Amino acid sequence: MYLLFDLDRTLWDFEGNADITFAAMFDEYRLGELCHTDLPTFHAKYREINNVLWDMYRNGTMTKEVLYIQRFVLPLQHFGVTHCGKLAQELGDYYVLEGPKQTGLMPHTRELLDALSQRPHTLAVITNGFSEAQLPKMRTSHIDHYFRHFFLSEDLGYMKPDPRFFYETLRLLHARPDECLVIGDDYEVDIVGAHRAGIPQLFYNPAAIDISDRPFRPTYEVCDLLEIISIVDKL
Repeated sequence: MYLLFDLDRTLWDFEGNADITFAAMFDEYRLGELCHTDLPTFHAKYREINNVLWDMYRNGTMTKEVLYIQRFVLPLQHFGVTHCGKLAQELGDYYVLEGPKQTGLMPHTRELLDALSQRPHTLAVITNGFSEAQLPKMRTSHIDHYFRHFFLSEDLGYMKPDPRFFYETLRLLHARPDECLVIGDDYEVDIVGAHRAGIPQLFYNPAAIDISDRPFRPTYEVCDLLEIISIVDKL
């Protein structure tokens, strides 16, 4: 069985690590003085803009290079900072360099991976994140050795939830859909994408988000990563 794990917010604590990195960056570049605002307000505006830009990146209407800069240009401009291209580039470089140095993991990540490593399953990571960030994240947090394969959207040429991302993953693994299980926290990106490709899905839902109004139920759903062990033991 191939267990295909999303990385951010499934194994690596994206929000917690991002908060640490963003706070350090905010102080380093004295953004409070420059933007006449506080950290929570600036970070909230950044997240709002970044989410929109990532949606555009996923659907192919924005390039990685533009996203890289604009996710900082736009919040800076919102707070009255003009001619900020150079600063936005520096912030982007800082964020991508320093963020992966954080080591926070989602609860029970290491216990889960330790347990699965003792079982006859092949573990892989499937992620849309930037190549310069994703592998360093795994190395710094010492989870890279658990995984035999690493599938990145930049390498495959498609982004989740595009079914072609999953078809290409299957091709490279020489695996059938029923030999795989996609495990992720994002219903639209991980679960819907896998479903469209005919691959069973496991929705990691720690916040117990109500998905009763969604078009279909995932094959499995858990609130705690440790619940995955008993599920895969039955596969």
